[in-house]
Amino acid sequence: MFSSHWPPFLALALKALTLAAGVAAAGVGWWASRLWLRASKVEIDYSPPAVEVSHEDNPALGILDAQVMGYATHAAYNSSACLNAIAARWTGRAAILTGVTALLGVL
Repeated sequence: MFSSHWPPFLALALKALTLAAGVAAAGVGWWASRLWLRASKVEIDYSPPAVEVSHEDNPALGILDAQVMGYATHAAYNSSACLNAIAARWTGRAAILTGVTALLGVL
């Protein structure tokens, strides 16, 4: 059951450590996937102007509306990019824990 080059109590501790690292890797990977999902679902927070005026009647209103839409789009992209950056860091941590788990598994 245990490797012959390890005393039984150390082999059991190593097995428990390997299991803990594997569970931690799965948890960290799950958290990263939740962040990726949240980043993919960021919505543009834009509400059209409440005034029903034609852009032909008031060209400045059309320009202002386009600027507001641009700012709202930029804010949504920025929010998604920040979540993607955080998710990438968590994915890296999950990869490191997976590597540690693999190394512990061959000991």
